[in-house]
Amino acid sequence: MPHHSTPESPPVKLVVVPPEAAVNATAALHPHQQPIRWVFAGLLLLVSVVNYVDRQTLSVLAVTIQREMHLSNVRYGYVVESFLIAYMIMYVVSGRLVDRFRPRRTQGVFLLCWSLASVLTGFATGFFSLAIYRALLGVAEPGNYTASVRAVGDWFSARQRAIAVGIYSMGGTLGAAIAVPLTAFLALRFGWRAAFFIPGALGLLVTLIWFAVYRDPDSPTRIPAPTMPWRQVLRQPHLIAMIVTRMMTDTVWYFFLFWIPKYMQESHHLTLGMVGKTLWILYVAADLGSILGGVTSSWFVSRRGAVPGRFAVMVPTAICMLALSVVPRISNTTSAVVVLSLLAVSHMAWMTNITTLALDLYSSQIVATVQGMIGAASAAGGAVSAGLIAYTIQAHGYQPIFVCLAFMHPVAITILFFQLRLGRRSAGYIPPGEILA
Repeated sequence: MPHHSTPESPPVKLVVVPPEAAVNATAALHPHQQPIRWVFAGLLLLVSVVNYVDRQTLSVLAVTIQREMHLSNVRYGYVVESFLIAYMIMYVVSGRLVDRFRPRRTQGVFLLCWSLASVLTGFATGFFSLAIYRALLGVAEPGNYTASVRAVGDWFSARQRAIAVGIYSMGGTLGAAIAVPLTAFLALRFGWRAAFFIPGALGLLVTLIWFAVYRDPDSPTRIPAPTMPWRQVLRQPHLIAMIVTRMMTDTVWYFFLFWIPKYMQESHHLTLGMVGKTLWILYVAADLGSILGGVTSSWFVSRRGAVPGRFAVMVPTAICMLALSVVPRISNTTSAVVVLSLLAVSHMAWMTNITTLALDLYSSQIVATVQGMIGAASAAGGAVSAGLIAYTIQAHGYQPIFVCLAFMHPVAITILFFQLRLGRRSAGYIPPGEILA
């Protein structure tokens, strides 16, 4: 046995820690056990509601605004593209900003900016001004999702993350559900411009609430956090597969947001008032999908591990999305709304889990940057598809679009499954059993 000498112990130095600092230190060391994290999850829900109300207003008023501004379907598609192109570019930028400056400051600024953009949309007078104001909205809105995913990574454990992601994802679909009757009511009562002014003003109020309530964990100073170099981020395993699958499947949800209200008005002859009374059901169903997807995968994660637990939900929901191809053949309006609502449940259960999968695969220090890249690819797919969808609808109607989009989720889950399966040996940062067996 080697001899170990025992050096003389240095003198003990007592440090008096103020009670407030001690509490902050405890919160920093154990954020996953702090009850306040559920308050923050509720706040992320509220911000996401505002985000989607401001985004969804235009699609509800598409027919009304097209008629007043003499916009063709193609020009309406260009307006949608202006939002998505700005959204795509700023997704990458916002993710980088969130990882550097943390969610509290970045989310507050993003919320302030998109609320002002919503107000400005109410002043639009034609195609160009409408496209510019929607582009400004696209500049600010993606920050909500990079900040939210980072906040969840900061405050929640792997077992709880899908529930937290489901909560703030539900905010998006709840916002869409609220936007339909709210927009219809405001437009019919006060004119369509009020449907942009009033939600924008409410967003400014929520900005104040955000700054008053939310706090970043273990951030006693205001020094920006160091960020991983881009070349290292780009070398992260499975990144391309995550980008491709989100690009494909998010295109389906963009279609739900920007085209389904218009489709129901044109194909089922719904008035604006009927849209307000009917289509909110679709988005409430999507809320249910967000929560069910999170709770169900959390149950599977506790038994199978993180990645297999996510796939246990993602595989069946991807298969269900094939039913999208039959929607144009449904002539009964009630039946069409029911089928679309069930598809919304499936998509949002998928979305909750593929978003949480990024938290499972990448460290919290870079997850907002990764989410920004994924979101940018998603918006790119939405921007390209917006133009293609507009031209296809004008030339051939809605049937080819529904059939094409029905295969996005099944193809995406196949790509992701084989990429993770084949790459499991090189994914040394994931414990054994976490990658699909």
